[in-house]
Amino acid sequence: MGGMLPWAMPKPLQIERRIPVRGVVYLVSDIHLGDGSTSDTFMGKDRELIALLARARAHGAHLVVAGDIIDLHQAWSMSRVLRAHGKVIGELSRYATDLGVTYIWGNHDHDISLFRDLLRFDVCSSLEIGDQVLVQHGYEYDPWIGPHLEASHLATQVHHLVERLLQTWIRLPLENFYTRANRLAFWMTHKAALWLKVKAELGRRLGMHELAQQSERVLAYWAHNQMGDAAGMFENIRTALTTGPHRFLVTGHSHLPGRVALGPDRTYVNTGSWTFNSSTYAVWDGNDFVVRDWLTGREFGDRAYRRLVEGDFRHMHYLDWWREQYLGWFRFRCAEESWQPSLQARPPAQVGRDRPAPPGEGAR
Repeated sequence: MGGMLPWAMPKPLQIERRIPVRGVVYLVSDIHLGDGSTSDTFMGKDRELIALLARARAHGAHLVVAGDIIDLHQAWSMSRVLRAHGKVIGELSRYATDLGVTYIWGNHDHDISLFRDLLRFDVCSSLEIGDQVLVQHGYEYDPWIGPHLEASHLATQVHHLVERLLQTWIRLPLENFYTRANRLAFWMTHKAALWLKVKAELGRRLGMHELAQQSERVLAYWAHNQMGDAAGMFENIRTALTTGPHRFLVTGHSHLPGRVALGPDRTYVNTGSWTFNSSTYAVWDGNDFVVRDWLTGREFGDRAYRRLVEGDFRHMHYLDWWREQYLGWFRFRCAEESWQPSLQARPPAQVGRDRPAPPGEGAR
């Protein structure tokens, strides 16, 4: 439990849980408690999270944590997380004993027994609230992580290590993290995209159509992440919700909070995250959801999702985006006008912005 180990028990394909529709339910996800260092994306909001738990306790609410509560990729060991965030961990454990906590594992969760045995959470892969609501972490709809969950862990560890060594953020979207290192990373990604384009063309000429399609999918995934479809999961979410039996589908993973109507009597809810300056959560009152930021009180609707609903960039891939945005000398149109040098020295604020919040490690 102390180190970066694989699952302590064989990972079940499905553990489904169901709770009754009556009563208030508070939902959070993607808290990403780390080691308390400058590369800990939770950013020391311990008192704020404990205050939210106190509010939920006052309502007698059941608490749902939809995955990625602890970021062992960043912290390296559970002991480091406990030293940095022991009060939060203790309060979550007490909440589980007193009122109940359902934990839905996410793509950052290595050890099911940690949540089940130490924190006394009810652990599952998905949760139904009555017949109306389905809650999942959301990585299942991510076209990269969904099919490659175990392979994504290594990439995430390397990503965290690079950020720790460079003492900077290498994240999406670029305009929220306009650092020198991130601009260099985008420049290098462009060179990789050129190679993927050549690879795709070679595949087509040699009749290796799957190779070509795979390369094109990678290019589209990069572009859609940057242009607002954090984790590239929205179209899969839309399909699942509009063809499934539930009125509401709730996920985290993308770190993009919102409440979005996707057809008659169908609504998608994203709980957002507690990374950087975000502190978002959702509340189910037995009939509907509201999504808010704890620090600002701001309520989230569909504004950040309108481009996704309209699908006005689905035809674009990374090279199209590059041609529109690159100004030369590591400068990008999407951020150059609004960029301030002070952003290099501190994490960017997500709260109060209508642009998508960075997916952070939800997508890696």
